[in-house]
Amino acid sequence: MGFPLVCYCMAIPKPLIAFFNLLAAIMDAIQLVLYVVGICHLPAARSSRRRPAVDAPLPDEVKARLPPVEFAQLAAEHSSSSLSLQAPPCDKAASACIVCLEGLEATDEVRRLGNCAHAFHRGCIDQWIDLGRVTCPLCRSHLLPRARAGPRGRFGRLASRLTRAW
Repeated sequence: MGFPLVCYCMAIPKPLIAFFNLLAAIMDAIQLVLYVVGICHLPAARSSRRRPAVDAPLPDEVKARLPPVEFAQLAAEHSSSSLSLQAPPCDKAASACIVCLEGLEATDEVRRLGNCAHAFHRGCIDQWIDLGRVTCPLCRSHLLPRARAGPRGRFGRLASRLTRAW
């Protein structure tokens, strides 16, 4: 057998194509007006790069809330807390940076994440944060503890943005 030699394509009339192009132009104009007013962000270019969430903190804010420390200090804190909690000792895999796959030395400057307490080289996690990623590279938990939503919830954020625009 083989493939049929018949084409089942349907020709789309040119006026219909022009109508859809007009709708796309109107949609772009509305998005531009909403951006100028401050209600929404410009859509990302059609690429594989992800955009950070609208309510995500800026990279500088994340870095300020995750201060760098020496790895030896973190290891000492972990060993003192593991004695009291009867946790298993830290193994060799836990003392490696998952981003660059290098070992963490005692003199390395690292950042310990807020939710999961994983540690990474300062330069590695800074590049990760600068890309707009807001989750741990290892376990995908959020880098920082999330703020609890107030009584206003989701609509309160929308209302505050609308009042800020006026």
